[in-house]
Amino acid sequence: MLSYEDKLKNEICFYENAFKGRMGASAPEIWARVEEHFANAVEAVTGVRNLYQYVARHVQGKAAVSILGLGSGACGNELDGIAPLLKNQNCKVELTCVDINEKILQQAAEEAAKRQVDFQPLTSDINQIQLKPERYDVIVAYASLHHFVELDHIAEQVNKALRPDGIFVTVDIPTCNGYLMWDETYEVVNALWKILPVQYKIDHNGYRNPVYVDVYPNVDYSEYRFECINSEAILPALRKHLVEVDYVPALSITRRFFDGKFGPNFDLSRPLDATIFDFITRLDTHYIETGLLQPETFFGAYGKKR
Repeated sequence: MLSYEDKLKNEICFYENAFKGRMGASAPEIWARVEEHFANAVEAVTGVRNLYQYVARHVQGKAAVSILGLGSGACGNELDGIAPLLKNQNCKVELTCVDINEKILQQAAEEAAKRQVDFQPLTSDINQIQLKPERYDVIVAYASLHHFVELDHIAEQVNKALRPDGIFVTVDIPTCNGYLMWDETYEVVNALWKILPVQYKIDHNGYRNPVYVDVYPNVDYSEYRFECINSEAILPALRKHLVEVDYVPALSITRRFFDGKFGPNFDLSRPLDATIFDFITRLDTHYIETGLLQPETFFGAYGKKR
């Protein structure tokens, strides 16, 4: 088992490479369709399709807002997602983004300057962060909470830092720790895996070169980095320290077939690929709606607990 410090070094190195010269991590082409599927679920509950639109609606009518991004990486979600919508609403943005990766934050600062966004990069280990009381109108964490260990502390700090009418908005991965599958999820994924043709079983990120895998790998990704290091605690921590306003569970199995690991095997212009995608996403919706499987993704919005 690696030490905290060694995992921290690995995390910094991994994301320096992942975000170098870009605002967001790369994803297979099919992932855009997964995000569309998720957006449909979010819209059905909230009336908007994503975190960016949710934030924009919440601050509608304000002349200026202070926003904090947690674990923002290259800050693409804040700079390319939120900031343009608020600019269109004539809302001035004061944006602070926190991450452990100084190089990538500097890259983000350069992009913010190009966009004329008032931007403050803050290099810090969020597990130990101390925030000022009632400092922010909006706090966001886009797919970053699953990289944090001290979720109770972080949720407590978020609640402290929100202004009375503030909102915390997140999209994240509340999986079993390590991005392992829950037993019942693994059973379903394995059953589907057995009937898939071999061309869909090529692993694109588990090895140096793509490799065929006969049995679906259930891997603990937290062994060497902070991937889903304490992801089981995300929802309990948020619900303990904040007031849940909106919650949208989704993607009980879909991630396992269409993310960067196996997603590159699919081309939706091919009829069989499109049929498999449609079947898995519809089956996923059934499992979520009936509660038979736990979500591996959720959208959440939280107000200040007094």
